[in-house]
Amino acid sequence: MSDAVTPSGPLPYDAISHLRTDAVRFLEVITDHGFDHAVPSCPGWKLGDLAWHLGGVWNFWGRVVAEEVTSVDVLRTWEETPRPSDTFLVDWVMAAHTSLFSALAGAQPHQEVWTWTGANRDARWVERRMTQETAVHRWDASNSVEVPYDIPVAVAADGIDEYLTWFAGRGATPDSTPVAGTVHLHCTDTESHVAEGADDRSAVGGEWFVTNLGADGASFTREHAKGDVAIRGRANDLLLWLWKRGAGPVEILGDAAVADRFRNYTDLR
Repeated sequence: MSDAVTPSGPLPYDAISHLRTDAVRFLEVITDHGFDHAVPSCPGWKLGDLAWHLGGVWNFWGRVVAEEVTSVDVLRTWEETPRPSDTFLVDWVMAAHTSLFSALAGAQPHQEVWTWTGANRDARWVERRMTQETAVHRWDASNSVEVPYDIPVAVAADGIDEYLTWFAGRGATPDSTPVAGTVHLHCTDTESHVAEGADDRSAVGGEWFVTNLGADGASFTREHAKGDVAIRGRANDLLLWLWKRGAGPVEILGDAAVADRFRNYTDLR
C-alpha cells in the first residue's frame, strides 16, 4: 500500500458477516415479492430497480477490490453493464454479491484501492461502505413489504460516523441552504457495553458534535457537546433520518430549522 494511503481502523462489527446476512435477506424480499413492488423510501423505484442498483454497486466494488484498481484511468476503460432482463436479474444480483463477498474475504484489509473520496483508501474502506450500503437497502426492501428490520446498533452507529466523514465531510449540496448552526447527534442505545454477537456497542461511541457546515464540508468531533440543536434517537433511527428515510421517532431539541437544514445538507438518498 502506498505510504500516502491512511489505513482504515478496525470496525466494531464483523462486516463480512453482516454483508452476507443482509444480502441474503434482501434477495429473499426480492424473490418473495417480485420486481414490481413499490419502494416508498426510494421514490419512483420498484424492487427490481433497487435490486439493479444494489447489484450494480456490488459488482463495481467487487471488481475494484479483486482487480486492485488504484487509478480512475482503469475505470474509464470499463464498459457499462446493461441491465439484465427480469428473467436473469436475480441471478445477476446474486453473482454480483458473490463476487464482492469473495473479493473482500480474500483481500488484505489495507490493500490499496481507488475510491471516490478524492484519494485512494484501502479494502477495509470498501468493506465498511458496502456493509452500510447493503444495510440501508435491506431496510428499504424490508420496509416496502412491511417486514420489521432494525440495522444493528453497532452497524448503524458506525454508519452515522461514516456519513459524517465521507458524505457530509465532502461538502454541501450546491443549492442547499447554509446550515448556520451546530448539531449534536446522540444515539440513545449505544451506552450499553453488552456485545451483540461479534458487534461491540462500546466501541462505537454514539455522540457527535458537528460544526463548520459550510460549502466545503462539515467538521465534527466524537463527543458530547451542546449545539444549536440536539437530535436524539436509536442508532437505527438516526442513521435512517440522515439518509432521509423515516424509521422510528427522532427527538429534536432546540432549533428545528437547523436540524432541517442539516438533514438537507447533502442530496443523498
